[in-house]
Amino acid sequence: MRPEESERLLIEELFENTRARVKDFDRAPKEIISLTGDASTRRYYRVMTDRNSFVSCLSEPMENDKDNDFLNVYNIFSTSNVRVPKIYDHNIKKGYFLQEDLGNKTLLSHVSLLQSEDEIFATYKKIIDILVNIHKIPANIEYSWGSLKFDVDKFMFEMNFTKKYFIESFLDIELTTEESCLYDDMFKQLVEELSCEEMVLCHRDFHSRNIMMKDGEPVVIDFQDARQGVSQYDLVSMLEDCYFQLSADNIEKLKKYYIEQSFDENIDKEKFDRIYDLMTIQRTFKAIGSFAYINQDRDDNRYLKYIGFGMEKLRNKFKKYPEYRDLFNLIMSKYYES
Repeated sequence: MRPEESERLLIEELFENTRARVKDFDRAPKEIISLTGDASTRRYYRVMTDRNSFVSCLSEPMENDKDNDFLNVYNIFSTSNVRVPKIYDHNIKKGYFLQEDLGNKTLLSHVSLLQSEDEIFATYKKIIDILVNIHKIPANIEYSWGSLKFDVDKFMFEMNFTKKYFIESFLDIELTTEESCLYDDMFKQLVEELSCEEMVLCHRDFHSRNIMMKDGEPVVIDFQDARQGVSQYDLVSMLEDCYFQLSADNIEKLKKYYIEQSFDENIDKEKFDRIYDLMTIQRTFKAIGSFAYINQDRDDNRYLKYIGFGMEKLRNKFKKYPEYRDLFNLIMSKYYES
């Protein structure tokens, strides 16, 4: 029996368990369809009945509910005015969740068909409202993210990840000892500045593929990796998304709107913008490393098309900061001359 077939049988069995425990829940599954997954290792299936449809997720089994980050963050988000998919049932020991079916339309697929910049702005304004609500949740609340932070060690882990999978593996380039020291020293300088800022609760992967559009309204998914970080982290993830290019005018208007909703009028706008730009450099380069990793580790080349756009975004941000000129030269020369 193929793994996919055995997973369908497991989902059918667990769905029947739900029906047995919950009166008038729904009819028996008519069809169970495998869905294209995201960049994670989770597997998704659509469960069709005569009346409704659901999405079933299979992930790593765990011993109890309190150990499951997805469930922990779901419980907080769903009570904090953050629209997330409803969970109808779960079995942590089997890594199983039965969730609301949000359909197939992501924010990315929605906005990519919009031709009016005003419509795009109005859509993203709703997303920023969600982000403001997430950032208002106490960052040190006693759940999984209480001790998890985007600190220097975490940021440098990500930069070393990109060095390994993008520079050394994807580009097939071995840095000299001198180049490697420059890379490490300059990125450490950059992330030390980021790590000194006040932190909020971050979604961690807040981009246009992790927002679903249901009945015209945005719904947040893939939130299980929430942790503390600077507010610009999530803002950059959405506005400087490698998947969709917002206009420069809309980016500035949405940044302004976020600041108005989140801070008082005495905020240091120049400093905010600097942290935003440095965060864009770090976040974009980490994303490029992830695209290369997914290609190599999972033989999935769907994300390689975003590398070029990401590198151009990096190039334009780096140019604003002459103190990182040597790092700029190193990264750009390795990519554009390879």
